Amino acid sequence: TQSTGSSGINAEYGKTYEGDAQDLGLTFSMDEEEFGKIVSEELMPGGSVTPVTNSNKISYIHQVAHYKMYTQIKKQTRAFCAGFKSVVQDDWLRMFSLPELQKLVSGDCASIDLSELRKHVRYLGGYHGSHRVILWFWDITLNEFTEEEKSALLKFVTSCSRPPLMGFASMSPPFSIRAVDDAEQEPSDMTPGEALRSSFKSFLGLSQGSGEGSNSRLPSSSTCFNLLKLPVYRSKGVLRDKLKYAIKSGAGFELS
Repeated sequence: TQSTGSSGINAEYGKTYEGDAQDLGLTFSMDEEEFGKIVSEELMPGGSVTPVTNSNKISYIHQVAHYKMYTQIKKQTRAFCAGFKSVVQDDWLRMFSLPELQKLVSGDCASIDLSELRKHVRYLGGYHGSHRVILWFWDITLNEFTEEEKSALLKFVTSCSRPPLMGFASMSPPFSIRAVDDAEQEPSDMTPGEALRSSFKSFLGLSQGSGEGSNSRLPSSSTCFNLLKLPVYRSKGVLRDKLKYAIKSGAGFELS
């Protein structure tokens, strides 16, 4: 749905308008588009016939704010809260302040320590800590990436741009890097059953990359498993270019 004032002029403009507010043709009502139809919602009893004037425009702004922040989203908010409370008890939430709860849900705001991540990463599909592609990967991400690029990498693989509150050692499933080759299908090319089997094989490390080297395929990820699927690139330059392109694309699971 979309909401506007009765004449399509927003409340902020009405607040700063220096002329006669009645010239704007506003009333204490909001026009809301629902499935192609315009439905008028009164901000107070008789609001549709109560004009906004210089003397009551502050009250109008307060009414619009209340409508936007409470009335309009009341049903959706109640449904969300009911679902959330069925999983997380109220008593647990009351233990935390708002900043603490934000950290718990979204991760820490501290800088991303990739050297710590490196200590806890898991390698699959033929990769290991001394593999040339892995050595290139850490050299690029540790020594060349900006903070913004580190954040983008973390979001690309885990769907969250912030590090875990308790550190990367606490990440579950652990951050993993798996070797893939050009012959391996992406989930977008599979049936749902094939995609599910591929995801579990990736998680368990049952599929192996060919190790022959690739230059065409982009890195991709399975964020539900914190898994980076990294092709066995033939050069460090190709790895750098493909990795930066992938993490800045805003895609993940479906990127191939």
